[in-house]
Amino acid sequence: MKLGFIGCGVISTAHLEGLQQLKNEGKKTFDLTAVCDLRQDRAEEFAAEVERRLGKRPEVYTDYRRMLEEGRLDAVSILLDHDLHHTVAEDCFAAGVHVQMQKPLAISPSFGRKMLADAKKYGKVMTLSEPSVLGADNVAMARAVREGIIGSVYMIMDYATVTLGRKYFAGTAWRHMKGRAGAGWINDHGVHRTHFFTEVNGPIKEVFSYKEIFEKELSDGETIIRPSGEDTSVTVFRFANGGLGHWMCSTAAHGEGTGGVWIYGSKGCFRPGQHAKLEDGTHIPMSEIIERYAPDIVQNPFAHSYVELWEAIADQKEPISSAGRGLEALGVVFAALESATIGQPVNVQDIILGKMHAYEDSVIEEMKSFEK
Repeated sequence: MKLGFIGCGVISTAHLEGLQQLKNEGKKTFDLTAVCDLRQDRAEEFAAEVERRLGKRPEVYTDYRRMLEEGRLDAVSILLDHDLHHTVAEDCFAAGVHVQMQKPLAISPSFGRKMLADAKKYGKVMTLSEPSVLGADNVAMARAVREGIIGSVYMIMDYATVTLGRKYFAGTAWRHMKGRAGAGWINDHGVHRTHFFTEVNGPIKEVFSYKEIFEKELSDGETIIRPSGEDTSVTVFRFANGGLGHWMCSTAAHGEGTGGVWIYGSKGCFRPGQHAKLEDGTHIPMSEIIERYAPDIVQNPFAHSYVELWEAIADQKEPISSAGRGLEALGVVFAALESATIGQPVNVQDIILGKMHAYEDSVIEEMKSFEK
């Protein structure tokens, strides 16, 4: 099947590495025949890298609509700013092309619901590239926890801070503007975490959160912006099965960043990517957990995302990282943002179904201001 990339920015290299791993391992995969970026020079440079890694140079475009018309593609990976996801996805579906969307699914839940409806309307597959739940490590972890390796999950703690020095995250100013990114880091980084939480321990029922913009100005040395997206959030939540969670993320740390995840159950603790430690002192390394629970899964999460896309198209197999699960993850993020906006706990389903949307309204308002 023929594949195209829409967007040749930083994340495109990770996707290319995933395709390369599948090729090197002799696994069935897509033929990357077209790439598109608004910047011709970036698209040409990326096409050269594709040729170096995969042995064939793709066609280069600067207009994705033209690529859809001329490329005879089966599927595309959409690797663009969050506010463009829903529009580009619909154009792809209408052109008869299946879609893999780089997370988050959409800039906000209402657009995520529209994308799911559009995929159904046109009869096309839409999967989500969400590396926090894909690849051998993550699949093994989720299967092990769900099958009771640490007993019933009591609580999950997840802390992530980065030290930007008042500069732009990933060198991109748009990630700090909620009209382009949907929120601050709680959306860009946060959907990784909320998708992971729900994959490991099921649906999150209720959320309470505080949010803040501590850094009022950011700069890359040439331009200065005043962020509208939050740089810090502190959230507590309750799973439908009664488990609890504490989640904090921030791009406003100074001096020293931090990061770590702990999953505590009735029989032990799981440290993702490291080990499980049981109450009787048993230490189970990640390598053993992978061998036991996910020997069939490719290691690279982005490679796994293309296995899922292929199987969804060819075999109608339900992916782990489905668009529906992506909407659920986005719903948890926006439940936290809604809670911090109104000062009350929020039911996640009220966000997913569109019953509550005070924070989302502010995102859409800023989106419209950028269009003027």
